[in-house]
Amino acid sequence: MIKVKKRKILLLPGDGIGQEVVAEVKKIIQWFNSKKSLDFDIDEDLVGGAAYDKHKNPITDEVFYKALESEAVILGAVGGPKYDNLEFSKRPERALLKLRKELKL
Repeated sequence: MIKVKKRKILLLPGDGIGQEVVAEVKKIIQWFNSKKSLDFDIDEDLVGGAAYDKHKNPITDEVFYKALESEAVILGAVGGPKYDNLEFSKRPERALLKLRKELKL
C-alpha cells in the first residue's frame, strides 16, 4: 500500500452552527485517513467568538501561525448577536478578515 505525504489541515470550528458543521467535516477526514490510507494531520483550535470568550481575542497569534503553516484551513461560521456590541477589532469576524488578508484569499 502506498502512503501519501502527510498533509496538515487546521480545523477552526468557530461559533454556533460552524462547530456542528466542522465536527462532521472532521469525521469525513478521519474516514479518509482510516479507509483510504490518506495521512491528514488534523489540528483543531479556537477562532471567532469561541476564541474571544477564552482569550479576549478573535484569533490568537498561535492560531494564526498554525493557519500559515497548514496546507488547508477549514473555517466554520463565526460571530453572532452575543458579540454585536464589541469594538470592531475584537469582533469574531476580525479573525476571518485577518485570515483572508494574510493568506491572500
